[in-house]
Formats: sequence, structure tokens, C-alpha cells
Amino acid sequence: MTETPPSAPAPVLPPQLPVTLPFEDAAQRARRQGCLKWGLVGCAGASVAVIVGLLFLMSNAKKLMDFAFDQMGDQIVAAAAPDVTPAEKEDFRAAMRAFSEKARNRTVTAQQVTAFQGQVRVAVTDNRVTAEELRSLTAFLKDPPR
Repeated sequence: MTETPPSAPAPVLPPQLPVTLPFEDAAQRARRQGCLKWGLVGCAGASVAVIVGLLFLMSNAKKLMDFAFDQMGDQIVAAAAPDVTPAEKEDFRAAMRAFSEKARNRTVTAQQVTAFQGQVRVAVTDNRVTAEELRSLTAFLKDPPR
């Protein structure tokens, strides 16, 4: 009799689980589409709000600039040292109003406004403005360097 050679052991396979496909029902699909719709509506609403805000800023830019210059002038006068005379303060206020008007009419450049703000920052660093600093600021306002 002939003997058969020993065969290789059969591979052991893991037990098969039933295959289920994730089927969506109409309600689940509608909920997902509704979320997308409300997300788009929210983004559109936010865009409209940003555009309205920018239009408001553009229409009130001159008023806001006047307010900023007034606040800056008040801060400088409030920080004036006791040696600053009332006439020097009034001269500064008049020069500040004229500079603000020039800025509103765009006869003063952005670089000149920035340079003035830098001088103000230096002058109020120690929380007081001396008579010399106020005279320097007034001279800058009357004739800003080009």
C-alpha cells in the first residue's frame, strides 16, 4: 500500500461576521443636509454683519479720527507740567484742531500722523509733558515735516 505524504495543515480562518452596510434612512439624510444649510446661512449672516460693520467704519471714519485726535490732545494737556502756561496749552489746542482738519481733508499724510503719534508717545512716557515738549509738539503740528 502506498502512503500519502503528510499534507500541510489547513489555515485557520477567523470566524466570519455578517456584513452589514450602513444604510441611511431619509430622516438621517435630511438632518445632515439641514446642518449644511444652516451652516451656510450662518456664514452668509456673518459675512453680511462684517460688511455692514466695514461700511459703518468707512462712513464714520472722519468722526472717529476727530474723536481720536481730541482724546490725544486732552491726554497731552492733562499731563502738562505746572510750568506750562495756559497760553501754551491754548496754542497747542489750536494747532491740534488745525492738524486734525488737515488730516480729515487728507492734506496730511499717514506718515506725518504716525510721526506725530511717535512724538506724543515719547512726550507722555513719564506721564507728564514739560513746556519744552509741548512747544515741540505744537511746532510739529503747525509745520509737519514732509
